Amino acid sequence: MESNPRKLLDEFIPEAMGKQFVIPVYQRKYTWTVKKQLIQLMKDLVGLIEDETKQKQHFLGTVVYLENVIEYKTERSIVDGQQRIVTMFLIAHAMKSIADNEFRAREIDETYLQNYSEPLGSKYRQRLYPSVADGNDYLIIAEGRYDEIDQNSSSNIVKNFLYLQSELKVLVHKYGFDRVLYALKRFTIVYIKLEDRDNAQQIFESINSTGERLTASDLIRNFIMMDKSNEEQTTLYRKYWRRLEEVFDNSKEMEDFFRYYLAAMTGEYSAKHVLYQAFKNYWRNQDELNYEELLDKLVRYSGYFSSLYLKAPSGKYLDILKDFQSIESMMPAPFVLELSEWFYYDQKITESQYFEVIKVINVYQIRRYFNGDDTSRVSKSFPTYLKNVKKYAEKYGFENIVDIVIYVLVTKNQSNNMALPTDKSLKSKFVNMNAYAMRLTRWLLEKIENKGNSATLDMSELSIEHIMPQASTPYWEEKAGVIGEEYTELVNTIGNLTLVSKPDNSKAGNKDFESKKKIFEDTLHIHMNKSIHDLDSWDKGAIESRSNHIIEELILMYPYLRSKENYEQSKNRNIYLSSKGVKATGYLNEDETVVIYAGSEISQKVKNNSSNLFHEDIQDLIDKGIVEETIGGLQFVQDYLASSVSKAAGLILGGSKNGWEYWKDSDGMIINDSL
Repeated sequence: MESNPRKLLDEFIPEAMGKQFVIPVYQRKYTWTVKKQLIQLMKDLVGLIEDETKQKQHFLGTVVYLENVIEYKTERSIVDGQQRIVTMFLIAHAMKSIADNEFRAREIDETYLQNYSEPLGSKYRQRLYPSVADGNDYLIIAEGRYDEIDQNSSSNIVKNFLYLQSELKVLVHKYGFDRVLYALKRFTIVYIKLEDRDNAQQIFESINSTGERLTASDLIRNFIMMDKSNEEQTTLYRKYWRRLEEVFDNSKEMEDFFRYYLAAMTGEYSAKHVLYQAFKNYWRNQDELNYEELLDKLVRYSGYFSSLYLKAPSGKYLDILKDFQSIESMMPAPFVLELSEWFYYDQKITESQYFEVIKVINVYQIRRYFNGDDTSRVSKSFPTYLKNVKKYAEKYGFENIVDIVIYVLVTKNQSNNMALPTDKSLKSKFVNMNAYAMRLTRWLLEKIENKGNSATLDMSELSIEHIMPQASTPYWEEKAGVIGEEYTELVNTIGNLTLVSKPDNSKAGNKDFESKKKIFEDTLHIHMNKSIHDLDSWDKGAIESRSNHIIEELILMYPYLRSKENYEQSKNRNIYLSSKGVKATGYLNEDETVVIYAGSEISQKVKNNSSNLFHEDIQDLIDKGIVEETIGGLQFVQDYLASSVSKAAGLILGGSKNGWEYWKDSDGMIINDSL
């Protein structure tokens, strides 16, 4: 390793006469901007220009490079410092473009920009070979085709060149060409020349300098491409990596995608600070796929991600995809990426199954959101859900994929805090929530309004309005029948919110109900406003009634889900109980716990007799929505795990029971004798 300080324009670039600075494909695109870096760079330049001693220098940072000899031509492959190098070349080009005569222009060209020993058209004619992503923009500037420059280009290469050209022209006019050029020659760097590729990769991975921070996707790109020749890198970039860049706007978004992709592949999320290492481990263990097959798979999954999260939904399953995108949740990303592979590439599931599974995921997320359930644990659970779904699908067949997904997301979670909320839970919790502060409230109101409409109403110009105003007044306190804290809680509930035009929202303010009704007449084409307009008064009862109606609509659109099968249980351990007109079914686990299946009946005396041993347990299950009162009496509406055979019998029949004598197997034998 060789290290020395050098003046960038006066020494480092001129000393490389006949050589070419190469920005490898694995390096990110040129990211310096006018606002973040160049304005300050020009201020630093003015400081050098006005330095009376003419000796002051300005340190730009380090440049790390590796020299390679390719077909007897020497390339300086930049490992770190590409932003500084490219910017200084843009400065040289800008100075050339504003030179007042052809001799000055040629001097700059020969000293800094071109290898005149190489013929025109040679790959090595230009002293800088930029990254493939920036190549076309730079080439137009390098070849002096200034009239072809797109003045409105979003390219940092173009924008920075035009800015530098303009600023340097002002400085040359004020101070003179030679004085500005002399100041530019006093920008310095410290170069580090590496000896082998191992050092290059190690240094690239550890860089976190004053430049743009390296993301995991920057490091991953380096890892994939660094040990390839520049020609191989260019091929891989054009064939694969550029397609990734076309999907994601920046390396941070691509980094997030890699995290979801890895979670789909490995079954667990990697923390962001170890994502790069996790990707290397995954990549090195993929013995069954070659290099290009792995890259092709990455690109394929990025396409799935784009279709699900980025592109506007269309087609036969438009509503399902619109719901999925409206939720704006990345939690199921690993799950739906692999699901997409099963449909589009492996063809293990049909189109209808694919979208039915997404619909199940929508129901799971929407009901939990409006139930106020914590999302932090669920966000980490989807890779595990994916592993379980894959396990059951491979065992029982992908034709059962929809029911298997319901089983994994719903049935297996019934007794924990990742459960799908029951109707009863939704009704009791959402009714009191501050819906005004909930991100999906507007979406829900629009969804209900458009339900059953042959043509979707455009409600983009509408805003959420409080019918009873947020700021209480004596009129509204009397009208609603609540004051103080109770008023504050009631005013933001879902029943007190509707959609009106923005001007009407402003006009409505704190006006009385009759005045608000007149204002709402402009939006009576919205059904929910018509029903409000038809009321004579707006009080606590009306608000709570409308809240309950909206929640019922939510439940109808996204009903509770139940799997048809239990994919962890063997049918020969199904058990049955029939006593005094009460019938129940369940499953005896190996640890002697019992799953009581939904539909199992409960003796009425369990509820009616408060002294019954299991009276409080049943009441708790009723409160949780696991047991409900039906026409025929109490009944389990969800599967429930009882801690023992006897407790399962006691919950159903009441009192202390020896469950081993009450439960029977499929042949009618008591399980004490058979199981």
